[in-house]
Amino acid sequence: MPEIPPEIELEMGKLQDLLVKVFANTHFAKEIIDAKTGDIVWDGIFDVTLNGVPQYSLAQGLDTALHDGDTVAISMIMLGGG
Repeated sequence: MPEIPPEIELEMGKLQDLLVKVFANTHFAKEIIDAKTGDIVWDGIFDVTLNGVPQYSLAQGLDTALHDGDTVAISMIMLGGG
């Protein structure tokens, strides 16, 4: 997706903070960022891993703290139907 930069710098924060920063300027923003709280509303469109671990397997989930050198991978889950 061209709207998502390949790299983002984040001083300190949680996985949630990074995802909000990543998706804030995309056409997905209204669908996955709650306008009232600013939190990610996870709908299963994207798969997110932190250092190879799926976000849903992290003990703190989206509230997991990020550290220098962490790698976050975001991929779109493609579904088909008919």
